[in-house]
Amino acid sequence: MKRTAFLLLAILPILIFGQSEFCDKNFGESYYPLKIGFEKHLTWGTATYIEKVTGKTKKDGVEYYNYEQDFGSGTSYNLLLRKQNDTVFMFSEKEKKDIILLIERPVKGTKWKSGKVVNTNGFFESPFCDYENLLVIENKYPNGNKEKRYYKKGLGLVAITTKKGIKGMCVPSKEESKALSKPFSALGCENLPSKEEIKNCTISFINSYLAERLSKEKIKTPKEEGTLKFKLHSNSNGEIIKIEKLNSIRGGKQVQKAIMKILYTLPKFRPLMTSEKKAIGTRFELSIPIKTR
Repeated sequence: MKRTAFLLLAILPILIFGQSEFCDKNFGESYYPLKIGFEKHLTWGTATYIEKVTGKTKKDGVEYYNYEQDFGSGTSYNLLLRKQNDTVFMFSEKEKKDIILLIERPVKGTKWKSGKVVNTNGFFESPFCDYENLLVIENKYPNGNKEKRYYKKGLGLVAITTKKGIKGMCVPSKEESKALSKPFSALGCENLPSKEEIKNCTISFINSYLAERLSKEKIKTPKEEGTLKFKLHSNSNGEIIKIEKLNSIRGGKQVQKAIMKILYTLPKFRPLMTSEKKAIGTRFELSIPIKTR
């Protein structure tokens, strides 16, 4: 019988701030908050920009909010937005009139010229938050392109996707990122001088833990070599509470099951800590190459 070899190649940390202020940001009950002081950071392709409401302006006797999109380096766009009942309007300088940006009515099938509601209970998973109960809008443009926009009540737009993937999403500010100062780690690794060393120490610990226990298992050799991937969720106490299978290899069901069983027995980790010493739940991916020889 062939021997099956296992090597933990990489641990790819994906931090979720599910219990942090970042994911709990709220500016009211609207899917498109228009409130002075509102501010959030988003990506657009490779760029990151800030959306914020800076004040109010009257145009032809109608009051609008100044909605700024600041890309830095002197590049910014100033929109004039207003809300009437459940409809958000933007004044178009080109057309010299209001156009509908969003009808925030949580009724599937609601339509306007450029969009329609396709889901009122949407979900979007970013590397930072699991967003639930989202209003999902499908926008169609004159060139035929389509995209989906995901809106969270109290925060507004949190993600944009196309058939090619994620076009943009809500991300933490530099200050919010810096607050997450002490990384998730295996116990005994937390006091190493750099985050890279802490990560490598944690990888080594999981690798040793898995290898030792897998060597004692009687496992049927998979029909092919490959890499098994798992997503692990830990709570704010550092306990592994959920494991997801992200892929499979032919004939590898038994080894996949054995790995998951062992991963559930991992001892407590040191949870991600903010600068205020608040523990935060974390999720991370493991990529485990499976070789037969």
